[in-house]
This record gives sequence, C-alpha cells and structure tokens, in this order.
Amino acid sequence: MKTNLKTIIKFRPCAIGITKLMNNLGHICVENNWEDVYDSLSKEQQTKDIDFKFILESNGIEDTYWALRTQLRKTRMLIGADIVESVLYIYEKQYPNDNRMRDWIQGIRDYCDGKITKAKLNTLKINVAADAALVVGAATAVVCAGYDAAYAAVNAAATAVVDANAYNAVAYVFGVMDEQWKKNKEILLKYI
Repeated sequence: MKTNLKTIIKFRPCAIGITKLMNNLGHICVENNWEDVYDSLSKEQQTKDIDFKFILESNGIEDTYWALRTQLRKTRMLIGADIVESVLYIYEKQYPNDNRMRDWIQGIRDYCDGKITKAKLNTLKINVAADAALVVGAATAVVCAGYDAAYAAVNAAATAVVDANAYNAVAYVFGVMDEQWKKNKEILLKYI
C-alpha cells in the first residue's frame, strides 16, 4: 500500500505526525513551519509514493492507522473486519449464540470479493452499527477489570461502523492499549 504527501495533507494531519514523517523523508521542518516546507516542495516530491511500511517505521502504528484514510474504502473495511474479528471472543463470551458480528465480518469480506451487493452489505452494517454498544457492554461486563479488553471492544465497534472520526475519538478518549495495538499492527502488516 502506498500514499503520498499531497494525499495525506488533504486529510489534515496533526502537526506532530506530518512533521515527523516529512523529516524522515528528508524534508527538514518543525511543527510550526511544516506547511511552508510542504509548499516549497516540487509537485514530484509532493506526489512521490510513500510506502506504508515506511510510515509505520517512521511514525508508528497509530499514525499508520490514521494514514489508512488515504486508502480505498474496501481496504479499510477489510482491515476493520479483521480488527473486529480479533476481539470477537469478548462479544461471543457474553453472547455465545449470537452470530451477527461474525455474519457482519463475513459480509464485509464477501462484499469486498464481489459476492454480495452494497445494498446487502448496508443491511448487515446497519445491524452492526445498532449493536455496536452491545460489543462495548459485553466487554465491560465480561472483563470489568480488563480495561484492555474494553478498549479493544470499543475500538472494534468504532472500526465496525467504518468511521475514521469515531475511531480517532475512541483512541483519544481511551488512550492506546498496548495489547490491542500489537494485534492491530499484526493485522496491518498483512495488508502492507
């Protein structure tokens, strides 16, 4: 997977993240002048491919997930489905006979493979979005002291509705939980 500075800039990155990336690309700047440095770059420099592995090495997992917004929706959907699957055990422990989340995950994969229509996928997604609170509730109920698991479920719920803003809000509210980010990194590496 690849992106470029021009595309990243369209999504209004934070000053810290874009400064770090630009410096690691050799475009020396500081947080308060990264825009001037970017504007001084040639069009070729602005649109030069940046591999996601480079972003991961340069900026870390959180910024790499942020940069996914520059990718096709189907790619983000598949990654989101994998993240939800990585914490599905929390939901299934509370609701062992409820297959809706598992069906949604399969629905995402089927849609991305062209096996079902967008209308069918939307039906599945609407159900999951309405039930996202159940994932959070299940995680909290099952592991009252397990903050990591609760965060993972909230993270999965936010990703399940494929909403980058919700995902970021969850990340900021709950902070970064090491175990889930390790899982998320493993998932991301399958795609990049």
